[in-house]
Amino acid sequence: MSDRSQDPVLERVTALAAAIYQVPYVLVSLVDEDCQWFKSHHGLEVQSTPREVSFCGHAILGEDVLEVPDASRDERFADNPLVIGAPYIRYYLGVPLRSPEGHAIGTLCLIDTRPRTILPGEQAHLATLATLVMQRLELLRLARQEQVVTRSGLGLWELDIASGSTWWNEAVYSLYEVERDFEHDRVSGVARYVPEDQARLEHCLTRALDEQQPFDLSLRMMLNGSDEQRWVRATGRPASVGGVTTTVSGTIQDITVVKRHEHKLARHQRLDALINRLQQNFIRGDDLAETFDDTLKVLVEMTNSDSGFIGEVYYDDAGAPYLQTHAITDISWDAASLARFQAAGPTGMRFTRLDSLFGEVMRTGKLLISNRADQDPRRGGLPPGHPPLIRFIGLPIHHDDQLVAMLGLANCPTDYTPALAEELAPFLRSLGQLIDSLRLHQEHREAQRRLELASRVFADSREAIFFTDAEQRLIEVNDAFIAITGRSREGLLGQRPSFIEQVACSGGGAWPEADGQWRLPLHWRGEAVVRHSDGTAVPIQLSFSPVDNEGDGRGHGVGVFSDLTEFKRHAEELYLASHTDRLTGLPNRNGLVHLMRDALAECSGGRSLAVGILDLDGFSSINQSLGHAGGDRVLVRVAETLRQALGPREQLARLGGDEYAILLHEYDGHPKVFQRMLAALEAVEQTPRLSGSLGVTLYPQDNADPDTLLRHADQAMYRAKMMGGNTFVFFDLQQEAAMRQRQAMIDSVAAGLAADEFELYFQPQLEITSRSMEGVEALVRWHHPQLGTRPPDAFLSALTGSEVELAFDAWVLEAALAHLAAWYAQGHRFSVSINITPQSLVNEGFADTLAAALAVHPTLPPELLGIEVLESAALDDIAAATRVMERCRQLGVQLALDDFGTGYSSLAYLRDLPVDTVKVDKRFVIGMLEREEDLAIVESVVFMAKRFGKRVVAEGVETLDHIDRLAAMGCHRVQGYGIARPMPVPQLVPWMQSATTPE
Repeated sequence: MSDRSQDPVLERVTALAAAIYQVPYVLVSLVDEDCQWFKSHHGLEVQSTPREVSFCGHAILGEDVLEVPDASRDERFADNPLVIGAPYIRYYLGVPLRSPEGHAIGTLCLIDTRPRTILPGEQAHLATLATLVMQRLELLRLARQEQVVTRSGLGLWELDIASGSTWWNEAVYSLYEVERDFEHDRVSGVARYVPEDQARLEHCLTRALDEQQPFDLSLRMMLNGSDEQRWVRATGRPASVGGVTTTVSGTIQDITVVKRHEHKLARHQRLDALINRLQQNFIRGDDLAETFDDTLKVLVEMTNSDSGFIGEVYYDDAGAPYLQTHAITDISWDAASLARFQAAGPTGMRFTRLDSLFGEVMRTGKLLISNRADQDPRRGGLPPGHPPLIRFIGLPIHHDDQLVAMLGLANCPTDYTPALAEELAPFLRSLGQLIDSLRLHQEHREAQRRLELASRVFADSREAIFFTDAEQRLIEVNDAFIAITGRSREGLLGQRPSFIEQVACSGGGAWPEADGQWRLPLHWRGEAVVRHSDGTAVPIQLSFSPVDNEGDGRGHGVGVFSDLTEFKRHAEELYLASHTDRLTGLPNRNGLVHLMRDALAECSGGRSLAVGILDLDGFSSINQSLGHAGGDRVLVRVAETLRQALGPREQLARLGGDEYAILLHEYDGHPKVFQRMLAALEAVEQTPRLSGSLGVTLYPQDNADPDTLLRHADQAMYRAKMMGGNTFVFFDLQQEAAMRQRQAMIDSVAAGLAADEFELYFQPQLEITSRSMEGVEALVRWHHPQLGTRPPDAFLSALTGSEVELAFDAWVLEAALAHLAAWYAQGHRFSVSINITPQSLVNEGFADTLAAALAVHPTLPPELLGIEVLESAALDDIAAATRVMERCRQLGVQLALDDFGTGYSSLAYLRDLPVDTVKVDKRFVIGMLEREEDLAIVESVVFMAKRFGKRVVAEGVETLDHIDRLAAMGCHRVQGYGIARPMPVPQLVPWMQSATTPE
């Protein structure tokens, strides 16, 4: 034991012994080779003495206590300097201190300066103290060993089975990265490892407890606040008493560096194996696609990446690089991307975008590491739904300083580092060499394939191919050339092919002659003729080009031609089939359009063309009675009859079904030709008798293209049918313009609805008795971006019967309810009346639209909404209108009959229509103070409405006299410019709060 520092525990033991045994000196004396030294020296200043004068040296030689009652009389010590000099030892009692191995290393001794003896029982007590001193010395020795072990980084641990508590040395705290006050037991200690290793460690601890089995494990430890893991080697050995395990103790040692070296060596071995496999498959000529896939899987696994690719770099015609993958991880994110991935198959996927991370590698040829890829400005854009790109490393693969490929890896849990690139560098160099070899092999194979293909094409081509020398003599021809020309190979070679003749309209330019010799012009393409050996002229499509394969500028020539005989015959058949009606032999629609184009091109000098479409009246009944074949026979007879009725400048066509068309090249303005056609049609022998409806349009009055002229004639024909048939009608340009104008208005209103250009104004209605505002009528205004604010009269009539009409009514309904609900929420209780168009009034779906609109405002009383319908609209379809109005009333809304008095409704209609209110037309109200007739109408309407229990609203009130006269009649409400004009929403409530009866 070399630690000579004083120990407070031993100091207290020696002080206790001095007090008990009444001696001045008590020593814990340890002996080494040269001296005895005192681990504790109570009462003595010196710390060591030479071994040859030590009493301890004698004491350790015996088995029992050494007592020297009087040293001056003991021949062993009488001359000892410690006896004859300070400290003048007379009495000595020493108990040997023995190590666990049984070796005596020193003594616990009592020293006195006077002779004496100590009873055996007291000596036994001293022996007990000596045992305690030895245990303390052993504990200090073990502590020093523990410190040595701790400084070496070896962790020591012990698990007490009974209590479940654990003991760790400092190295374990350091490895676990916890403080000394960390409360640890078996559970918390095991929890420091990754989940899968926790199970292994628990299993081994259980076996050590139950079966006394030691263990030696490599485990992965989780570090605080980091995704990084540390490898440790953990050993454990159980200790048992009576066959029952009491403790398990062992060591923990950091082996991360060793594991990294092992992993690195294993990765290098795997990379070498990958390259060997790729090279062997290449040499054997195997398909490399599967091998590249396996290689990528290994690389992704080795680098803890989520995905990756191995791709070859090519360059397009503009010199821009692009990537063609040999292997790529499936990162498809939806059905469409999965389909693209699967469709790529063994050919791989192509990536051309350079505004991306892999594009940056292709563009620069340099290593790229991006551990914050989501924030990297070089990443470009990812398609919607693409998996997130968090980390990326792009490794260029070069061969002879040329970028030939690249490896991309993505989404490693930890950052990519340049060290990974260095580790993969040997593998990438080998991969670059392999890809370069693969390219050379593919180029050679492609060249061989092209040669074989060219040979097969030349021999087997259905086109004639020939080669000429600089003098345009034939040096090679294929079998097709021989077959088309009817000449032998021997008779052709060495001769100029002068049997190839230019056609007059080939467009290829005249063929020159040199010294009277036949010669083809260079770079010639067009139609020509081959004179067959039997004299037959064969039409051909010829292409002739020079080939300077000798490099002397003289050049050879190559010609290719194909036989056009079948093509021309088939083209003529196709033209006839596509331009002729198969049933009648007349031109069909295509043929007629072709004839019309020619006629329009020739029409000049004030001449007029007429285009007519004739449709047979009631032909479906004839077709049903005679059957399909009988109907076709009638159509053929009609075609023959009409053709005979037309003159030489008048052409007939069949457009399909029972529809015919005529084209008059020089129409003189007289309708006799149309009358003649209808009369001829009636003359066809057929029961029932035939008649037709004919629509006609005239050019250049109707200055349009053939398709438009036919459409206009078709429109005129439908008007003739609506007139009862057996007549002809000319197309009305003004009516067409009006229809286009109406359609433009409809489209404009639809666009205005989409652009939110419409606004509701509201005109107050006064209760005539209280003279207070009890309701308003909603009136629409259109804020047109070009025309300014437009009233409803400017556009509503154009919507009649269109789909936009229903959409417009729905908008008015929803907008009015929104304003009404807002006013109601503010505490204002008055009604809002809206006007609906006739189409909504008879549309069964309007009640559903109304119900849905009311449901949006569940707290709004439905009786505050009034719907006004025109008297004339209600009478157009009284049954449908009544059904719709009844359903509306069931929803709780009020109904009013607008502009009453302008139509022809009977008292029965007024009685039966489900309306709550009748509105007197403003024209009669305005004039009732000046014209007795208008006054009589107003009085009659008010009287009849009241008799039928209807409320009466009078429009057009302009003066107080109007209000007084109407009040005298019993009218309930009034509205008009004399009360207030229609106003926008912000003005209504302030007006209502300040309104007074007009003077």
